[in-house]
Amino acid sequence: MRSGELGTTQKVIRNLDVWVAFFPHVANYYILRHSCLVEFIPTIAAIAVLVGFLVGLTGVGAGALMTPILIVGFGVSAPTAIATDLLYAAITKTVGGLAHMRSGHIQWKLLQPLWLGGIAGAIAGSLVIVFVVRSGDTFEWLKYPLAALIALAAATLFHRHLSSTPVLGDTRRPDAGRVVAVAGGAGIGLGVSLTSVGAGALGMALLSRLSPAGTPAQKLVGTDLMLAIPIALVASVTYLVTGIVDFSLLLSLLAGSLPGVVVGSALSAKVPSKALGLIVASALTLAVVALLVD
Repeated sequence: MRSGELGTTQKVIRNLDVWVAFFPHVANYYILRHSCLVEFIPTIAAIAVLVGFLVGLTGVGAGALMTPILIVGFGVSAPTAIATDLLYAAITKTVGGLAHMRSGHIQWKLLQPLWLGGIAGAIAGSLVIVFVVRSGDTFEWLKYPLAALIALAAATLFHRHLSSTPVLGDTRRPDAGRVVAVAGGAGIGLGVSLTSVGAGALGMALLSRLSPAGTPAQKLVGTDLMLAIPIALVASVTYLVTGIVDFSLLLSLLAGSLPGVVVGSALSAKVPSKALGLIVASALTLAVVALLVD
């Protein structure tokens, strides 16, 4: 090892020692990291361009596609993949959500009860992951709830785009709709924080039920992106403080996805939603198979 590299490594170790002094459990989390030094990974960035594009177009894919790719394709541990992908999704969906907000595609009144339940669910789920990491147990089981939620997301997309029966808006009393929104948001928040999956396809399914009949697709996408932001932020900040996030992965993911999500958001009203939804659903199905046979 060259002297320059040795000096950099020693600095990283000293910084880690200082961090552990304030947060003793970080030493346990640090071994889960994919890499020691922050570096750019071109292959991941290239994949993130496509995923970011799909997120901007459909609101789906940040967790459901990227997390299996990181675990199966790059050998990243499940907790690190989930934690890093959540922070990546929070940033990516903020960019996409702002683009849709400028276009007037956000249903703010509907978001309030969804956020209430979603944030509570995210706190509960993130505490479970932190407990699992601190206990030192195996992480293999995390692949199964991840695969289950991705399968559910894929089934939801197939049903939405292949069903001959149109999805109707919410026709219940406002108070009943609010209860469903809070409960549904809590379920999505819990699922997202445990697996990084659910805010996209499952959020879209819930919004399709709660939104007024005839709500344009781009308003569903924009509202779904905004729903995901605080949920992903709450969970990812918890993981960030506990040291599970891999910054090399995060840098590479953001470098590719941010341009993709901006372009996708701009084109969301111009691309046929049915064909695109079926493509995403098929990709999610392949992700489930890859997780289960890995």
